[in-house]
Amino acid sequence: MASSAKFQNNCPLQLNDSVQVEMGEVSIDHASMPGNSISKIEERKLAIIKEQDSEDMSNIDMPILYIFKKIIHTVFLIPAVLLVAIISPDESQFFIFSSFISMLLDPLFLYIPLIKEETKCLMLDKKLMIAALILRIVTDLRYVMKIGSKIKKWRGSPKEIAGSIATDVVAILPIPQVVVLVFLPRMRSSGSLSIMKFLNSLILFQYLQRVYPIYRYCKNLNKKIHLSSAPTRAWIPSLFNILIYILASYVLGTFWYFFSIQREIDCWEYACQSEKGCEFSTHCDANTFRNVTLLKLACPINPPNAATFDFGIFLYALQSGVQESTNVPQKLLLCFSWGLRNLSSFASNLNTSTYGWETLFVVAISISGLVLFIYFLGHVQTFMQVAGKSERSRQKWKKILEPKIESMLSEYDLPAKVKKSIDYVVKKKDLEDPDLLLENMSSIFTFKREVDDQTLLAELTSIRHSLFLEKLKRVVLHRPGTCMNDMVLKEICKHLDPVIYPKGSYIIHEGEPLDMMFFITQGIALEYTTDRSITTSRLEKGDCYGEELILSWAATATTSFSDLPNSGSTVKAHKNVEIFAIQAADLQRVLSQPSSQYSSNEVTHAAETKVIQSVLSQLRDLLIKPRWLTLG
Repeated sequence: MASSAKFQNNCPLQLNDSVQVEMGEVSIDHASMPGNSISKIEERKLAIIKEQDSEDMSNIDMPILYIFKKIIHTVFLIPAVLLVAIISPDESQFFIFSSFISMLLDPLFLYIPLIKEETKCLMLDKKLMIAALILRIVTDLRYVMKIGSKIKKWRGSPKEIAGSIATDVVAILPIPQVVVLVFLPRMRSSGSLSIMKFLNSLILFQYLQRVYPIYRYCKNLNKKIHLSSAPTRAWIPSLFNILIYILASYVLGTFWYFFSIQREIDCWEYACQSEKGCEFSTHCDANTFRNVTLLKLACPINPPNAATFDFGIFLYALQSGVQESTNVPQKLLLCFSWGLRNLSSFASNLNTSTYGWETLFVVAISISGLVLFIYFLGHVQTFMQVAGKSERSRQKWKKILEPKIESMLSEYDLPAKVKKSIDYVVKKKDLEDPDLLLENMSSIFTFKREVDDQTLLAELTSIRHSLFLEKLKRVVLHRPGTCMNDMVLKEICKHLDPVIYPKGSYIIHEGEPLDMMFFITQGIALEYTTDRSITTSRLEKGDCYGEELILSWAATATTSFSDLPNSGSTVKAHKNVEIFAIQAADLQRVLSQPSSQYSSNEVTHAAETKVIQSVLSQLRDLLIKPRWLTLG
């Protein structure tokens, strides 16, 4: 084959560096010449290593500065997530993350009541009350916006939407506000204690209602991870389990604090029943007779007297003086440590009194700890299995797949930049088929089920462009008067699908309708006719057959299939042959459209993508990573 070819054409196509194009005269020079001291594979490896080294060097940062930046970004991430969840309530991930933040903030209401031991009465922490109210309003805005979004979709499925709206309304009812700020300080009779037990169940029910989205998200996430078998995501369920374990410890410690206050109020009511003229009340501002000496004798804490009144598991909370403290971080840590220790030990170290509600609380702790521990063990076992699978996949990639990809880059004359696309596709296929073997390019483009991953489709399109775009340009340039822009040729590339013909099989017969155009990417085929005066020719890698479809037949939009040209020769696989073919129907559909359509669509899509990326970048800078926080 000659090293250069010249022909006349006026179509301004842009070829790669190995091809030189001039207006009026085109000269094709092959840049890759034999005899180089370094092979193509080694050159590509060196180029990739240099790129990776440059990326690694650019990521080097001072450890202290890096940690400081991460802490600052995390602090500002919390209000950003809440804001995005309020603005876009349909974004499930932001709503779930904001729900987790809400679960940490909601229990603050139960820390508002304080016990003043000197006068044996109840008061409220005013600063914490204001903070808890503001935070609750902010977190409830998510549900308000979500309800408004569902009301707009009411016409679609009213029954389902009505039920969903009802659950959201229950989640924002001001139950803890009323119980803690209104009812609890104004308790004045023994009947109020019974009502308080019922209100405790309402607080717990609403909290579970607000936790439910997190549970549902984790359940769906587990299903997705098990279906995808993605090794890099196998640790996520275990992480969520640990976070839920910590959250459960925090909530149990909070209820322990809240119930300890109620248990002391129970003791006050019990003592008041034994004295005539004693009017039971809780709030310190109430103008009622309160015999403090009697209450101290009837409710001994330091030292305790179980014979007089047994506080059970709440004694430690009362003795620690945490009910009198306004130091919120100290109370949170003490109650969290109590919840974590007893949840981890399944409440085996707790000695209860004969009080029934206290016993039920301890039973709930035991069951919760056992269930969470079982789930955690299950996730750890799954993680270990997937980790072993990941290690086997890594060894397979290192020893088999990656060297094969390197050899394919050289075999198919692909540039080094396309390796990232091939790597991405091969890793996806390896997850789908653990027994994947890369024999040729066809094995990269063949999938067991329909591909709906847009990123995967984009990478496959990129590989097709690298394989055939330049070849298509050369086919068009060989025919004077034929002009197609790059957008049309790229559209043709999308329809080139791989086909394997075994040795000795016929690809096309002489005289049959020429219903496809194809490129040979691997193997050798023989082209011959029944006319013995015409010698048999050999088709090899890079050769094209059926180019008359693109040069004449398909270029006319009104052409029917009855006008399909007949093949002037027979093509037979001399060895196993891999081809990429486009069917005549697809080719006609592409070329029948105005070339400006592909160009305008491409430009419009690029413009829209650019605008969207710009908006997202600005939101990220404003919400997630403010510019004034960018250090170094």
